[in-house]
Amino acid sequence: MNRRQWALVICAAASLLAACGWDRYFDLSWEEEVQLHDGRVIVVKLVHRYERLGTSFTRYGGRSITRDTTLSLDAGGSTGLVTQLFKGFSPMFIGQYQGTWYAVLYGGDYARSREIPGQDWGELEGPHGQWAIKLLDGKWVPISMSNLPEIFQEPNMLMLYGVAAEHALFDGKRVTLDEKRAWLAKHSLGYSDVRLTRPTAASPKRPDARSISTGDIK
Repeated sequence: MNRRQWALVICAAASLLAACGWDRYFDLSWEEEVQLHDGRVIVVKLVHRYERLGTSFTRYGGRSITRDTTLSLDAGGSTGLVTQLFKGFSPMFIGQYQGTWYAVLYGGDYARSREIPGQDWGELEGPHGQWAIKLLDGKWVPISMSNLPEIFQEPNMLMLYGVAAEHALFDGKRVTLDEKRAWLAKHSLGYSDVRLTRPTAASPKRPDARSISTGDIK
């Protein structure tokens, strides 16, 4: 093998090593159009953090999982912009009823994340891995799914089915309602079956947020 061939081999090896050297964690962020139950369309900002679980030869290839999501919402009025990190969770629904904002999360706690101040989103209710919250005095606080207004029935936010390489197509962009419909058509399994299920009689109940002071949330 001549010197030129050796140089090509070394360059190829260096490229492979560089490809394997992606950071363990990476973020994807976008703005998302969300249609509320009353027909209004709002825009929220989302930052999703992923954890890479193995070697990847491309930036968003390989196996990775979503870890955390940061949601920014303009709540209007004197509240204005509210930004909240959800460790282990992502929002699947957001809505406003009688002047109060509500959201539903999916996901779960990890690595004692709920022990972090402001990251306890309560106990799981019902069979579908959903947690209800509402905006109270500018802060998101947990409530029972039984206290979620009945008018809220189905998700209205992008559910992160598929793989990170697909999600990366949205990075840095505004995801429109039409794009969300196209995503739903492509990833209909699971998404179409999800409902904002209320707890059954056997499900654990949590107190309504009105009975919880911010000092009690840890």
